[in-house]
This record gives sequence, structure tokens and C-alpha cells, in this order.
Amino acid sequence: MDTQIWAEIRRLKEVDRLSEREIARRLLISRGKVRRALGCLPSQRPTRTQGSKLDSFKPTVEDILTQYPRLSGVRVFEKLKAVGYLGGLSTVRNYVMKLRGQKREAFVRYETAPGEEAQVDWGYFGTFPFEGGCRKLYFFVMVLGYSRKLYVEFTTSQSLAVFLLCHVNAFKYFGGITKNIRYDNLKSVVISRYLKHIRFNRQFLEFAGYYLFAPQVCNVARGNEKGKVESGVGYVKKNFLAGRLFMDFANLENQLRDWLKQVNLRQHGTTKQVPEERFKIEQEHLLALPAKDYDTTLPLAIKAYHDCFVRFDSNYYSVPAKYILLPLTLRADKYQLKLFYQQVLIAVHQRCYGNNQRIEDPRHFKELLQIKKAAQASKLRDRFLSLSPCCAQYFDGLANLDKDFKAEIKTIMQQVDIYGQFEVIPAIEQALQHQAFGSIYVKNIIAQNRAKRTEKTILPLKLSHCPELEDLEVEPKSLAIYDQLFAEKEKQEENNHG
Repeated sequence: MDTQIWAEIRRLKEVDRLSEREIARRLLISRGKVRRALGCLPSQRPTRTQGSKLDSFKPTVEDILTQYPRLSGVRVFEKLKAVGYLGGLSTVRNYVMKLRGQKREAFVRYETAPGEEAQVDWGYFGTFPFEGGCRKLYFFVMVLGYSRKLYVEFTTSQSLAVFLLCHVNAFKYFGGITKNIRYDNLKSVVISRYLKHIRFNRQFLEFAGYYLFAPQVCNVARGNEKGKVESGVGYVKKNFLAGRLFMDFANLENQLRDWLKQVNLRQHGTTKQVPEERFKIEQEHLLALPAKDYDTTLPLAIKAYHDCFVRFDSNYYSVPAKYILLPLTLRADKYQLKLFYQQVLIAVHQRCYGNNQRIEDPRHFKELLQIKKAAQASKLRDRFLSLSPCCAQYFDGLANLDKDFKAEIKTIMQQVDIYGQFEVIPAIEQALQHQAFGSIYVKNIIAQNRAKRTEKTILPLKLSHCPELEDLEVEPKSLAIYDQLFAEKEKQEENNHG
């Protein structure tokens, strides 16, 4: 009831001494409403509680959030609809928010002994410009639990090979390894998990065994268990990435190197001590590095295309021509890429992080050009010998000349391209009769025969702007089909006249 109407009812009753009937008549309300107004204050009126459609589903919501603590309100709503819930999304969202507000946890900070534990996680930078386009950039973070000394490395991938390489670089940076390393449930570390049963990545376990550390995995949705590295990731974003400009990837790495020196010499916000000073104590408790680094370059089966390039990580790298279409093995680290054929190293390239770039070694194509030249010379000889049986004897005669044998054959075949074999073969036969070996004799005989028929000499076409077109070979076609067509036409005309 409106408070103003309630006050008016009270005044008419207590001051004007009107009856309930008269008050109802004057105010155009029911006597029941007048009676209720006189019975209590507006704030004391009992409110009707209406049941929610969600009430019977609240235990289900609680079960869902217990199983999936981070599930969104929309996904909880979808699961409830599947079991018959008919209410709205906002009701579900409000209840989910209420439950989460009730379940805020307090955590106890824990410290580890020197050399006992390190923590690892990934951070995301965003897109970064490289030659040929932009690529996603990530950063690997490792923090030593006792000293809080920090290591950071930027990468374009979160693949297992890159993940392991970052570990190796971090171990070298610290000069040793902690007994335990704590992770979130990364796919590079954990293949699957059911309750307390964890199935580790086999390659990662081999790596851990090589460096003698024990991998520790946080419970699901318990990022607080690796709070040191979580703070480290946030610190990189706020203190290193924010407000800085990077000319290129190399410049980013240079600035990062200088920044790491500074942050490991500042007073840490939690320990109130300098990480490098605490590291002097922790360093003595680190496990020693092995004599040889673990090979983190996982082998990748690959094949080279017909253009003598293999494609890897959006770029193309050359290989020697003789290895095209053969099964090759590629191994790549952060700065270098190697290609093997049956464990024999055939190519080494500096790794490129651009897009659609071609990285080639000129030596790989020198062999291809030699092969092509030999193939062209062989094809030229075969074309010449296939002109006529007499060409074999003329070929031997040309071979005995004190001239460039290939140039002689090429000049004669140029005459074939200009005049056709039906003009060149008779000229070769005449030259052979006079034992006149050489392209100059063939050319002169062709010119004499054409002069007898009052036909002009045809000059060769020169394509100075497109010299590669001069080496094109056109297969001569037989003109007998035209003779056949004319013969059929003449025969048809004779039949018509007959």
C-alpha cells in the first residue's frame, strides 16, 4: 500500500473520527484495505513470498559448480534446461553469483627451502609484427621458489619442443635445477587427469628424468598453488610490456635481457629482500647441470616440393635438388633449422619468424642448374638424331670438328625451328654427300635451295626482353592432315561434276 494513502486513512480515522465505511467511500478503496491500513505500519506489512522455478534445481546447480568450479552461468543454464528447468537465464546467473560469493576462500602463503621448488607458467603478449605479417607471441616464465629469481623468454609457440627448450635455457640461466618444478595442468605436461590419477606426457617425463627434477602438478582450478609464478606473469605484463615500444623481435629480446638484470636486483615485494642476494644461498642447493643438453628439437617428418623447398611454420626453406620428394627429417630450435636425410645433415638455415618467406641457400640450386644443363644437352642431341637416319653419320662428323660441338648442334636445330625439318633434312643430306660438316654449310645449303625457289631467308626471332622464351621447344606437327583434307575435297568435287 502506498504510504501516502496509509497516512490519509489514519488521519481520517483518528482526527476526523470517520467510520471505515465512510473512509472507503471518500478514498474510493475497499473497506478491507482500510482495515489493513489501520492494523499495522506499512513497513510491518507481511510480504508474500512466491516460490522460484529454480528452487527445485538449486541442489543440481550446486553439484554442477562442485564438479566444474569455473563454469559460466550460461553453461549452467544450458545444463539445467537439459534436465527440465523452465526458468530464465538471469535467475540462474544470480544464484551462481550468490553461491560463488559464499565460497570465497582464504589461502595460506607457503615458503619453500632453497633449491626445493621452481614454478612455471605461460603468459600471452598478443600479436607482434614480423616480416610478412603478424604472429601471436607468448612468454615463458620460471620463478625460483626461495629466492624469487625470475627467468622470462618470448616465443611464437607453446609447443612441447619450445616448452622444453625454454626449460633448458632457464636451467642455464640459473646455473642449476631445483628438485621440484610446479605446473598448472598444461597439455605439455599432463595428457589426462581423473581425480588424483595423473597421466604425464611421456616426452616430458623423459626430459624430467634427464634433468633429475620431479614435476608437481597443481590441483584443478587451484592457480593459487603456484602463486609465485602467477605473480611473475602479471609482473611481466605490468612492469615490462606496459609502456614499452619494440622495434622488432631482436630489440624485444635485448630489452628483456636488460630488464631481467634490473628486476632480479630490486627488493622483492613479498620477501623484502633482493632476489640475487637470496639466490646466492639457493644456488648452492640446486642440482648440477648435465654435461650435455637434452635435444629438445623433436623430429618432424617432411618432404621437399618440386621447387626444392620444404614448408615449416608458415615459411619455406631450400634443400639440395636431389632430395625433392624424399622422406626428410626436420629439427628446429629457436634460432636454427636443420634438415636430415637418413640421419645425414643436408641443409642448415637460420630460422625465420615471418610469414610466407623463402629462405634459400644458393648452393642448393647450383646442382639443380648443372642437372638442367646436362638434361638440356642430352635432349638437344636426341632431337637432332631423331630428325633422320643420316643425322647419326653427320653427328659423328660434327664431333670430330675443332669447334664447339654443342653450339653446332644448337645452330642446326635453330634452323629446324625456323624452316622445319622438311627443309633442313635435305640440306644435311647434301652436306653429308660433300663431307661438309658444320652448321655454316647447312645454313648455306638451305639459303641456296630457297633462292632457287625464289624464297627469302628467314631471320631468327630475337626476344631480348624475354631470353628464356628463346629456349622453348615446339614439337613439329605433321602437315599430312591438310593434304588429306584437300584430297577429300578434290574427290568430292570430282564426284559432283561426274
